[in-house]
Amino acid sequence: MRRCTTLFAVLPVVALPALAQAPRPLPSLEQATRLVATADDAALTWPELLDRLARLDVVFLGETHVDDTTHRVELYVLEQLLARRAGKVVLSMEMFERDVQPALDDYLADRIDEATFLGRARPWQNYHTAYRSLVEAAKAAKIPVVAANFPGSLRRKLAGDDAKAAIDALPPAQRALIPDEIFPASEQYWQRVDRAVRGHMGMTGGGTPEARRYETQNLWDNAMGDNVARARAAHPDSLVLHVAGGFHVAYRDGTVAQFARRSQGSTHAVVSIAPALELHGVRPDRDRDQADFLVYAEALARDWNEGNYAVTVPAELRYRLELPPHGKDLPLLVWLPDRTTRVDDAMTRWVAAVGDAAAVAVVEHPFPEVQDDLALGGRYAFGDGFRADYGRASYGVARIVEFVTRRYPVDGSRVLVAGEGDGGAVALWTALYGEWLHDDFVAVDPTDLTRLSMEALPDQPAVARSLSLFARRLEVKKLAAIADDYAGLLQTQVVADTAPLEYLLRVLLHLPDRERPADGAEPLWLVLPHDLPRAREWASLHAASLRRIGTATRVALAGEVPAGTPPERIRTLAVGGDGHWPASAFATGRGLPLAGGPFGGTTIVVLPAGTSDADRATWLEHEQKKVLKRRSMFANIAIAGMDGGPSLADVCRRLKAMGRSRVLIVPAMFCADAATMQALRAQLGDAGAGMDVAWLPGLGAELADGAH
Repeated sequence: MRRCTTLFAVLPVVALPALAQAPRPLPSLEQATRLVATADDAALTWPELLDRLARLDVVFLGETHVDDTTHRVELYVLEQLLARRAGKVVLSMEMFERDVQPALDDYLADRIDEATFLGRARPWQNYHTAYRSLVEAAKAAKIPVVAANFPGSLRRKLAGDDAKAAIDALPPAQRALIPDEIFPASEQYWQRVDRAVRGHMGMTGGGTPEARRYETQNLWDNAMGDNVARARAAHPDSLVLHVAGGFHVAYRDGTVAQFARRSQGSTHAVVSIAPALELHGVRPDRDRDQADFLVYAEALARDWNEGNYAVTVPAELRYRLELPPHGKDLPLLVWLPDRTTRVDDAMTRWVAAVGDAAAVAVVEHPFPEVQDDLALGGRYAFGDGFRADYGRASYGVARIVEFVTRRYPVDGSRVLVAGEGDGGAVALWTALYGEWLHDDFVAVDPTDLTRLSMEALPDQPAVARSLSLFARRLEVKKLAAIADDYAGLLQTQVVADTAPLEYLLRVLLHLPDRERPADGAEPLWLVLPHDLPRAREWASLHAASLRRIGTATRVALAGEVPAGTPPERIRTLAVGGDGHWPASAFATGRGLPLAGGPFGGTTIVVLPAGTSDADRATWLEHEQKKVLKRRSMFANIAIAGMDGGPSLADVCRRLKAMGRSRVLIVPAMFCADAATMQALRAQLGDAGAGMDVAWLPGLGAELADGAH
């Protein structure tokens, strides 16, 4: 090392040439797309598709406005059609309104510069990254570009009750910007519109096509259909390529239908360009009615939208999996826990409920989140990205089912996807919008109902077999509104049964019902010292394990236990003192959680204020005997006190000096409240700096197996 240091010290500093930064290569369009002709479900190559399109009079490209691969496809199609038609192409665009046609013409003819053009043309905010390349390619090829959309300034003038009179009263220059006649849209088209805009901007839908003749959506389609027909008539030897949002041209309706009635006899086709997370997972069999040709485009990057950009990156959706030791053709429960529920607790719950006869997969929250009591929960969606986040979670659930049913002795026809709270919202989303899971779904008290109610409904029935909405805390009428909303798309039922959820899900999994405790059987009262949501959750795990062996149980507060109940029928869910678990019960290490990590760590048990001297001595004896070594050679235990020594901070400093960096801090209580846990974190202060510190608000989860 000394030689190396000396050598570098005497070397002269040499200026190195800057290395050129090679751009990251994009996949070719052949790699990034999948093409299908819907007439015969035939896969196509790009030359085959382009040859077919080049023989037409008009091609409608239906796009997603913010997808980068889509914009690459559009430019490629324009360039290749120019080559195949010897430059005889007219480009028509939804992105410009009819009244800016003079500015567009002036720019194409080099009478104004680009800055002046953009100042006059009201381009969309993502013009530079999405549509500029099309306009520049048209300019270089010296072909016309049609500003096809309806002028926004005139839409506002037609917003009154008598739109026809308002049109007739327009001055000639403005009247010329509007089609000679506004034709009504089809009933089917308005049904699609209403499904798409439900809950938005006060649009409630309803009314006949005639009554809705002058609504904005129909004005857009009439204007674009009319302008494409005019372009076709003005350039009979050219192909007109119209670029518009996919909704306007889907199912050959909207703009396409308005064009067809104005240009009868012209040959045309619809090309749908749809972003896809993975090309092998697309469903042309379900999409065939939407267009003549389907172009699935790999989603790599998203353009400017609502203030930000995005790229698509690989990510994991983690899950836990438990299977019975023996069995074949097992049913599968995929469970999505609520935001505040720990994944470990969810797994304990469902293995106890169905794990003797079914595989259980519990999905981990994609966005981990520390709760007020320092327990780890999480979310499936975050902020304004909920649509993409739910979509990714839904796609991940489908992959979980695919992998588990392929690699394990699980029956793919007996899958139940269920979730509670936030997880229920994901289950609900997946049931309605998922593409592959022909399975049963359960949403228990789903959250996010307002945002879900504003999402566009699909145009075709859901793939899911059924959706059960379980009302445990929510009002039944809220879930009934969802069931009504999904009518015709998905077989949906609302369940208000108050029986334990594990019994209800066993029925849906077609498992034999366990023998329930007899009606009137004297229950074992599980008494909570404090009424906390997590304490009740852990108590319910304890109760479930007891019901599994036929013991009737009731969870209650001390004041709720009937007078005269025999002491042997009361189990106080407390640690130490007069609780069900005395300090001596942990002599084997059972009931104590282990710190995570491949090489373990130290579990710091913090004794609450008021712990008796006898209990304190017992806990210190557990530390001295290293009781957790009986469970894992890498596990250690340390004892701290909320009052009296040693303090939590002192214990962490001692462990850090010993070279230990991973700790799990847990109070010696069944379940601590948020205030207690926040106080512990304050007591730790900066003593945990540089350590991997995890928290658990009590021992209740470890004690919930019912056998300890």
